[in-house]
Amino acid sequence: MTQAGLVTVAVVLGWLVLATMQRRLQPRHRIRAFWALILIGIPVLGWLTLNGGPMAGVAGLAAGIAVLLRAPRRPARKRAAPPAE
Repeated sequence: MTQAGLVTVAVVLGWLVLATMQRRLQPRHRIRAFWALILIGIPVLGWLTLNGGPMAGVAGLAAGIAVLLRAPRRPARKRAAPPAE
């Protein structure tokens, strides 16, 4: 793999890390982060396709969609204390 390919993979992995961290934001900031990740991700996806080929581009698109659109976790419910005997 060329040096440009390694830089591209590093940028894509950095974008994926940022996308997974988006879920930890407060709900009011999550929407802005979502759109910012899309705006940043489109050129990154094009760069990945240019350096890796169409199959790498499709794989990157699928990974990006999977990370951005997965359902947010629901807060864990507190368990009721067992009845005292």
